[in-house]
Amino acid sequence: MKVLAFNGSPRAAKGATDRILQRFLEGAAEAGAQTETVYVAKKKINYCTGCFNCWLVHPGRCIHKDDMPEIHDKIRRADMMVYASPVYVDGVTAQMKTMMDRLITMAQPFIEVKDGHSRHPGRGKGTRGEKQKIVLVSTCGFGEIDNFEPMIHHISAAAKNMRAEFLGALVRPMGPMLEFMEMGAKKVMDPIYEGFRRAGREAVGEGRISDEAKRAASAPIMTMEQFSEMANRFFKMEIDKNAARADKAG
Repeated sequence: MKVLAFNGSPRAAKGATDRILQRFLEGAAEAGAQTETVYVAKKKINYCTGCFNCWLVHPGRCIHKDDMPEIHDKIRRADMMVYASPVYVDGVTAQMKTMMDRLITMAQPFIEVKDGHSRHPGRGKGTRGEKQKIVLVSTCGFGEIDNFEPMIHHISAAAKNMRAEFLGALVRPMGPMLEFMEMGAKKVMDPIYEGFRRAGREAVGEGRISDEAKRAASAPIMTMEQFSEMANRFFKMEIDKNAARADKAG
């Protein structure tokens, strides 16, 4: 099985998103999958212009000359795709959304009604013999689980449009605390990271992700009051530090 992951964080491999994504991929590899991560921010991807040339003028080919044909080829060969993004304004990042918009090239303009809903058929050039699977992995700078609901709805709807099977979401609140907690509270973080690994193993080995794995991945690491206090203290410290540097420089 080939598992293709898209990390949509502008921080690429340096952010909290990659911390949890790579744990999921470790579990997937343990179950026998071949994994690959595409760091979307490092790719040249132009905005979709809505010109529909890829549908009506030269079907299957975009007007832009960028990295999307390479991404299309990877998608066609994947059995499972993982969309990984931090929550930005209640949704995926601009980098991820720009890439997703450009997937229009892989569809045809015709409209089919399937299961009581209008869809665009795919181009049928893939090498997959079975229905593709999709997983969402996300982190957030807030602590409440409901901050992920808009993104989960978006990706599950996109999976339906792609006629893929949505296996569910693995969400990690208080993402900015992960690096700190790894240093000072390893016993807290180990079960959480194992939740992501377990989810990867289950997704590949069983074609599903258990509720237990999802709960482990998003388990609380501190109270909301503790999180707010620590985050605000850090922000004030950084603001004061940068202000002192500016005063010294000016």
